Amino acid sequence: MVSKAEQMEEEILGIDSARKYAEGHKKYAKLMFRGVLNDIKANNISGSCLEAGAGPGLLAIMITQQNPEINITAIDISPDMATIASEYISQNKLENRIRYLVGDVGDEGMLQELGKFNFVYSTYSLHHWETPENSIRNLWNAVEDNGVLYIYDFKRIGWLCSLPLKGGEIDSMRAAYTPAEIKDIFHRIGITNYRIKTPFPFLFQSIIAWKKLV
Repeated sequence: MVSKAEQMEEEILGIDSARKYAEGHKKYAKLMFRGVLNDIKANNISGSCLEAGAGPGLLAIMITQQNPEINITAIDISPDMATIASEYISQNKLENRIRYLVGDVGDEGMLQELGKFNFVYSTYSLHHWETPENSIRNLWNAVEDNGVLYIYDFKRIGWLCSLPLKGGEIDSMRAAYTPAEIKDIFHRIGITNYRIKTPFPFLFQSIIAWKKLV
């Protein structure tokens, strides 16, 4: 198995770069988030939600448009992304259902101040987190009783990562985690009721954890 690369620091410098990033991802948003949206439907998610690493807000907008019973608090570490996301949210007239804040998933104090949520989720962000165990613990603590934690990200595939390829996606995969590594992190945190799926074409994984009362 190819060793994990260092976590990726996604450098988006300035409002123009953030806007270019957002416009580029809008073209592929339906494809990128299709599996996530299907999982939300399958788990009958409703109520208050928290999105960590929300980027330009594309997924939050899609979720609220498709699920009128959901309200979202979204956070991202980039103030420029927050600016772009606020523009998109306003354009879609969703200001009363999506609250967007600048925040770091590793900031335990901020997550505590936000309160508890029925559904806490993050997509394509785990491989960027400097302290993944602490960040996942923070998100888990933000899940209310009987709520759900959902993480969707690349999966590190040994043979593919060993190829002499360069680029955003392959670099993201090299910095991603294997299911076994995810299990180890969850074990250390004390999360026991979860499932890891690797849907076709097996380049990604979805991790769903349920905080059920005993």
